Amino acid sequence: MERNLIVLLAAAALTATPAMAQDDDFGVWSEVNVEKKIDSRWSVGAGAELRLRDDAGEWDRWSVGAEASYKITDWLKASAGYTLIDDHRYKLNNKGTKYADFWGVRHRVNVSLAASQSFGDLSVSLRERWQYTFRPEATATRYYVATGDEADEHVYACKAKNVWRNRLQLKYKVSKMWRPYVSAETYVAHGVDKVRYAAGTEVRLNKQHWLDVKYLYQHEYDNTDEEGNRHIIGIGYTYKF
Repeated sequence: MERNLIVLLAAAALTATPAMAQDDDFGVWSEVNVEKKIDSRWSVGAGAELRLRDDAGEWDRWSVGAEASYKITDWLKASAGYTLIDDHRYKLNNKGTKYADFWGVRHRVNVSLAASQSFGDLSVSLRERWQYTFRPEATATRYYVATGDEADEHVYACKAKNVWRNRLQLKYKVSKMWRPYVSAETYVAHGVDKVRYAAGTEVRLNKQHWLDVKYLYQHEYDNTDEEGNRHIIGIGYTYKF
């Protein structure tokens, strides 16, 4: 029974994933988190993340953040958080003659409401999240595409973006140690901007030390974020106390 359910969860993730193009990128995401349970309802956490892109050969971004959550009922939880992001940007001008390659900061806040229900060892959760990201004005040196020589200094205007994220997740408790899961998450801004599909497992080493290993496919419908379609291997570690 347990083995059959795991196969079904994996098949659901593969079925939901759209056809993957040959020019899709590959990346690696790694993160470290700490979580503190204050009482039966309140908990806080903090974490850091590092991402690689371009076949895991180029730095994509790093980030640090903090979050607080409140358990409203046994099945409903609210949370709010802030993340400081420094990402590696590549900008090409409209004529395709000049480019800029630089790092820039983003500030992100989010508010979430997550509902979950268990059916024996199977748990189903739905998370609704509002996300606001502000990107300050940035000045960067541009170069000529043909020669790589310095061209000029260019000012990239500040930007702000609101996104509504919807994540549905199925998780199955195989044992005290293993909890495989599948999920799908939509990012809605100008319609559906992108969808992320994930299949992975939580590994409970003991009460304090947890691992999370997953495969994620990101399909982008709008190029606003300039991320594109990606295959991603994610590795995470969480310390709970």
